[in-house]
Amino acid sequence: MIGKETRTQALEKWGGKPDVLVACVGTGSNALGLFHEFVDDEDVRLIGVEGGGLGLESGKHSSTLSKGEVGVYHGAISYLLQDQHGQIIHPHSIAAGSVIQILGLFSV
Repeated sequence: MIGKETRTQALEKWGGKPDVLVACVGTGSNALGLFHEFVDDEDVRLIGVEGGGLGLESGKHSSTLSKGEVGVYHGAISYLLQDQHGQIIHPHSIAAGSVIQILGLFSV
């Protein structure tokens, strides 16, 4: 829905599509909602950002794309933060609510 509304408002305000869209990736709903409407538009750049926390080398981050490895979580193959034995490492977050270990399937 947010992508459709973004397209509508951009057409009304600027008379065209946005050049760039930026959304948080993680569980996928934020990015999916915004990007879905623009996936086939080659002239719109889609940028996903992920939580860097206290820095990638600190181990306290949610950067599954930058530092994760392919793994399986609840039957889905995705990028995960894992230890040397393949056990899932809980991502660092200061966000309220649930923190999910898997990167949203749309994002992969």
